Amino acid sequence: MESVRLKIREQYNKMSKAEKKLSDFVLSDTKNCLGMTAVDIAGKSGVSSASVIRYVQKLGFDGLEGFKLALAATDAQNDKEDMVDPIISKEDDLDTLCRKMDALVDAAFQDFFYQLNKDALKKAINKIKKARRIYLVGIGSSSLPAYDLFHKLKRADLNANFYQDINMMVEFFNYIDKRDVVIAFSYSGQSQEVLYACGIAEKQGASIIAVTRRRDSPLQDIADICLHVPDNEKVMRIGAFTSLHTSIMMADLLYMGVIQENLEHYEVELIKTRKMVAGLKIKK
Repeated sequence: MESVRLKIREQYNKMSKAEKKLSDFVLSDTKNCLGMTAVDIAGKSGVSSASVIRYVQKLGFDGLEGFKLALAATDAQNDKEDMVDPIISKEDDLDTLCRKMDALVDAAFQDFFYQLNKDALKKAINKIKKARRIYLVGIGSSSLPAYDLFHKLKRADLNANFYQDINMMVEFFNYIDKRDVVIAFSYSGQSQEVLYACGIAEKQGASIIAVTRRRDSPLQDIADICLHVPDNEKVMRIGAFTSLHTSIMMADLLYMGVIQENLEHYEVELIKTRKMVAGLKIKK
């Protein structure tokens, strides 16, 4: 499904009002779309049946059935979570690897900004601004955006906390309350350590912001605010690539949103911290 969805997103800004309505419906309710006629899709999208046919033809398909077959084929492939996402093959040379990674990351960021819920992001930023203490949680590859955001917030003199040892963090959750915020990173939304920590935080009354993929999960159920990254990478994979890039992007947006209001103050403090570590740099 990703190739068809990506094609829609790539052309979205150049589409007519009717085409955008169709795109919004197809992207938001793909599974139901597969069993619908042109009349059904037109009714759900608020356009004419003729517009549906012109739409699929503009996307490069002979007709509606070919369009739906392409959606169904790739949708079925995405559901095979027990298979390893290949990305590369042993026949690839270095140039091919570079082109694949370039295309992969570029598509991931297009997907990211297309599906970004700015209202949820704004709510999360406001929560963090008002928080007494901010706790960052994540394990494995999801600990990388968590640690990076912790470092940036801490350097700006915000009361941010991150611990690689989840056991230690849960112990400190004894002291959190409704004035505090927990930002949990988990692409799968199923990491037991993250879920356990968030469960404790919920009982203590803290707000929970989840950065996770757009799919039903225990983490999404427990979070007060969900910030979704694209669900375009299988959980079973040779490594975290697009999920890591997009999670770091979300962390960066949170950070910039938090410091923006008092940017002049933070700029002064950041310059001071830079000067303090200057002695640790080797001069040429």
